[in-house]
Amino acid sequence: MQPACWQAVVIAAITMWMVGGLQPAAAQELEPRTYANTPTGVNLLAVAYALSSGNVLLDPTLPIENLDGTLNIGLVGYGRTFGLFKRNAKFKTFVPYGFGDWQGSLAGVPGERNTSGFGDIRAKLEWNFIGAPALDSQQFQNYQQRTIVGTSVMIVAPTGDYNSDKLLNLSSNRWSVRTELGVSRALGRWALELIGGVWWFDANNNFFGGNKLEQDPLYVVKTHVVYSFRPGLWLGMGLGYGKGGQSIVNGVPRDTEQENSRFGATFAYPFNKQHGIRVTFVTANNSGAGAEFDAFGLRYQYAWGDL
Repeated sequence: MQPACWQAVVIAAITMWMVGGLQPAAAQELEPRTYANTPTGVNLLAVAYALSSGNVLLDPTLPIENLDGTLNIGLVGYGRTFGLFKRNAKFKTFVPYGFGDWQGSLAGVPGERNTSGFGDIRAKLEWNFIGAPALDSQQFQNYQQRTIVGTSVMIVAPTGDYNSDKLLNLSSNRWSVRTELGVSRALGRWALELIGGVWWFDANNNFFGGNKLEQDPLYVVKTHVVYSFRPGLWLGMGLGYGKGGQSIVNGVPRDTEQENSRFGATFAYPFNKQHGIRVTFVTANNSGAGAEFDAFGLRYQYAWGDL
């Protein structure tokens, strides 16, 4: 493989995994190529913007009824690739800043909110334990993907702006954890992915005037198809489905079990080995409780390190 060509492969690898959580609804974030291999020793800084409209919150599991709003999100994130037990691993963290305008109700009590502030910080560890050896950029030039199996853990910390006197907030005011298991298979220019995961939620003991909000686990499954036009230039299409997540307020279950679907498309384009952009569109529907919205996102990333 010629140097210019394998450098393009490295560019594609390091730009495809950072800050997948651009979508405002966390339950089925559609992140193409999350479980692909990447060269180790690479740092990445990302700046992103997303615009969403419809039934949309930064915490989509809240038992809000008849919700309609617009949410603008700015996001800054950092990531790094490294080796873990001689296998490829990635760490990333990011914090959103949102401008929200909503109308909704809880148990028939209407509310509206216009606010801005920080959302909850997220941190994620990904580890590909089968089919993805830890390789530096020189070793990576000879790597050919076949089947990769990986896992990830993402933690959402209650660090954002929260006011318990308000029904609608940019922060969830509780810890949550998402665990995933994913499989990625390369077939020439195509890559096929299947991912299953579970969201686990801590209790919010100061929900809307001192009430206690609890949440059952939310189970999700996602699949992606990715086509590479050339190294670094690719288009991904994804579907997601989630079920569960019934909310409980002061010990009383509410009719809020979710059954949601997502469709998303992502286009990635690297300018060179350090700079690239990604454009994302997501639409969400539900047949139970949960979010229905359309979202558009644009992200710029800068990479440095062992390129």
